[in-house]
Amino acid sequence: MILLRPDYIVFMMIPALILFFFIITHKNNISAIFDEKMLEKLTFDNGSLGRMGRNFMLFAALFLMIIALSRPAIEKGDVKIKSKKIDLLIALDISKSMLASDIYPNRLEFSKKKIYEFVDSFKEANVGVIAFSSEGFLVSPMTQDSATLKYLIGNLSLESLSTAGTNLLIPIQKGASFLKESKQKIVIIFTDGGDNDTFEKELEATKNANEHIYIYATATNGGAPITENGVSIKDKEGNIVITKLNDKIKTLAIESGGAYIVGGLKDDSVSILVEDIKKKFEMSETESRKVKEYKELFYYPLGLGIFFMLLAFSSFPKRASVGIFILLFMGISNPKLHAGVFDFQTIDKAHEAYQNKNYKEAIASYKEVVKSKKSPQSIYDLANAQYKDKKYEQALSTYNKVTSKDPNLKYKKLFNSGNSHFQLKKYEEALKDYEKAGKINSEADLEHNIELAKKMIEQKKKEQEKKDNKQKKDDDKKKDEDKEKQDKKNQDDKKNKQDKKDKQDDAKDGDKDKDSAKKQEEPKDKKEEKISEKEAKKWEQQLEKMKPKTMPMKFQNYDIERTKNEKPW
Repeated sequence: MILLRPDYIVFMMIPALILFFFIITHKNNISAIFDEKMLEKLTFDNGSLGRMGRNFMLFAALFLMIIALSRPAIEKGDVKIKSKKIDLLIALDISKSMLASDIYPNRLEFSKKKIYEFVDSFKEANVGVIAFSSEGFLVSPMTQDSATLKYLIGNLSLESLSTAGTNLLIPIQKGASFLKESKQKIVIIFTDGGDNDTFEKELEATKNANEHIYIYATATNGGAPITENGVSIKDKEGNIVITKLNDKIKTLAIESGGAYIVGGLKDDSVSILVEDIKKKFEMSETESRKVKEYKELFYYPLGLGIFFMLLAFSSFPKRASVGIFILLFMGISNPKLHAGVFDFQTIDKAHEAYQNKNYKEAIASYKEVVKSKKSPQSIYDLANAQYKDKKYEQALSTYNKVTSKDPNLKYKKLFNSGNSHFQLKKYEEALKDYEKAGKINSEADLEHNIELAKKMIEQKKKEQEKKDNKQKKDDDKKKDEDKEKQDKKNQDDKKNKQDKKDKQDDAKDGDKDKDSAKKQEEPKDKKEEKISEKEAKKWEQQLEKMKPKTMPMKFQNYDIERTKNEKPW
C-alpha cells in the first residue's frame, strides 16, 4: 500500500498534535475546544466512556481522517495510454457582412459560439485559427488547448481591422502552409459565402493543395441589413444593403471532398461536422505513455474516523458499544454497503457516460448517486442527463426537486427548466423560468432565449388567431348554410300549405257547382203557381197605365221628275 498524497500527513499531523495537547492538558472533557451549548445537543453521556476514552476516540478520528486525506491506495499496475489527434485549420470570416443580425445576435458572434462548441466537443483536434476578409490575420497557431483558443477567439476585435470584402482564397492558401506537415489538409470556413457567383479559382487552388474544405454557413436566405455602430449600411444610391446567404459556395465544399453545413442556434450541426470528419479521415496516434493505475482505499480510514468521532461525542452502554463497533466495521469492510456513501467511482462513471453521450447509462448512475447523497447537485446532474436523453417531462420534474441556496445552482436550474418547457412547446412557462433566472444572473444566452421565447409566444398567438378566424369562418359558413336550408324548408312548408289550401278551395268550389247543378236539375214539370182572374185584371190595368205614349213620325215627300223612257227599275 502507498500514499498518493503523503504531504497531507506532514502538514496536518502537526496541528492535530497541538489540538490533542490542548485536549489532554485543559478541561476534564472536550468542552475545552467546543462550545458548551453545541455539546449539549451533540452528546449523550451515561458514564460508559471516561475522560481518557473520549480523548482517545477524538484523536483516533482526527488521525484516521488525515490518513484518508493522504489517499492510501494499492498499485494495480501500469496502463498504456495512446492518444489520437488530427490537424485542422479554422477560418473565420470577419467581413462587414458578418455583422448582419439575421442569426442572433449577429453572424460573427454566432460563428464564435459554434467554434467554442467545436473545440469543446472535438478533443482530439489540433486546431489553428485564422480570421480573414480581404486580408488574412493569425488568431492562434496549432494547439490542443481549447481554453486558450476560446479566449483568443472571444477577444477578437474588428474595430482596428479593415474588413471590407471576402477573399476565400486566403483560408485555402493559409491552409496549405499551416497543414503542410499533415497527412490530411482539412480547412473549416465559417462564412456567409461572400458575393462570388462562381468559385472556380478557389476550387482549383484547393485541388492543387489537396485540401478538403468544410463550409459552415452562417447566414439565412432571407438575409438582413448590415449594421455598424447601430446604423444600417447603405449603397451609393441610398438604399439599405441587404446581405443574404450565398449558397453557391456549397460547390466548393462538396467538390473538394468536404461538406456544406447550414448552422442554427440550437441544433446538432457541430456534432454532425465532428462525426463527418472522424468518419472520413484517419487520426494519427501520438506516442504511447505508461500511467500507473491505483485502487483507492481512502474510504476505509474515513469511515472508521467518522465512527470514532461519533463515539467521542456520545456514549453507549458497554455491550451495545461493542456490538455497534463490530457492525460498523463490517459495514465499512463490505464494499456493497459503503458504495452509496463513499463510492465516488459511481459519480465518475456517471460523468464519463454523460461526456460520451451515453445518457441512459448516465441516468442510471446518477439515480444511484441521488439515492445515496440526495444532494441538490446530484439531482441537478440527473435532470441534465434526462434532458439530454430528450425525456423533457422527467427532466422538468427532476429540476423542480432541486432546492439550493447557491445562486449559481439556482440560476442553472431555472435556465435548464426553461429549456425543458421550451422543448415541450410551453413557451409561457419557459419565459417565466428565464425571467426568474434573469433576476439572479444575466448573460447573452439567457437574453437570446428570452427573446426567442417571446417570439414563439407571439407566433403561437398568431397561429391561434388564424385558427380561431378559420373556425369562425367555418362557423359562419355553417350558419349561412343552415339558414339557407331553413329558408328553403320554410318556403317548401309555405308552398305545401298553399297547395293544400288551394286543394281545399277547389274542393269547396266543386261542392258549390254541385249544389247549383242540383238546383238546375230540379224537375221542369214542377207545377207553377196560378193567380186569380181578379189579380190578373188588376195587373193588366196597371200595365196599361204604365204603357208609354207614342206620336207618329211625319214623313216629308219630294216631287221627282222622271225622264223619258226611264225605266222604273
